[in-house]
Amino acid sequence: MGLMEIEGFEVKITSKKCPIPQFSISIEAKTPESLEGVIEVLAIKYPPSKAIYSKEYRSVTLRIFNRMIGIYESGLIAFCAENLDDAKRVLGEVKKIIEDARRDALTMGVPSEEEVEKWNKLDTLKLYRCLPKTNCGECGEATCIALAAKVLSGERKLSECSLLKRKEYSHLIEGFREEYGDRILRALGWS
Repeated sequence: MGLMEIEGFEVKITSKKCPIPQFSISIEAKTPESLEGVIEVLAIKYPPSKAIYSKEYRSVTLRIFNRMIGIYESGLIAFCAENLDDAKRVLGEVKKIIEDARRDALTMGVPSEEEVEKWNKLDTLKLYRCLPKTNCGECGEATCIALAAKVLSGERKLSECSLLKRKEYSHLIEGFREEYGDRILRALGWS
């Protein structure tokens, strides 16, 4: 299909076979500038189940918009689409995501490799350890482990645990903050 410009990206569209049957075209879009620092911000901005960071490839793969989207520090963005209209829609959304990540990098700084690694290794049991473990149900979940799983999937926010806001449980948040830092706490929805 050739090269074209969409949403400020130089885009190459091919009919390579995509792994998901509903997608019929492959998109390789290139930003005019590097995405240095943006990759790390994106790696922490999305729940660990929706973002796969690769230090080796200087990339993050996001599981969003019912597909996998590879975003590389070099400015390459790769994904599969149903058709040209779908590709345009997704590129418009990716552009917004990149702009937001750039703003975050400028205002909050770029996450360190250590922060990104901790985020990638955060799992349900590690998050559960910072919860009260009372299974009170005030958050709407039957158990604290269920809330931890939904927080890590991005379906819920850590701040929805009302007990954590009480003084007698503040040591749990402080312990988590010491180990993971403020940025990761914010990414989990703690304000």
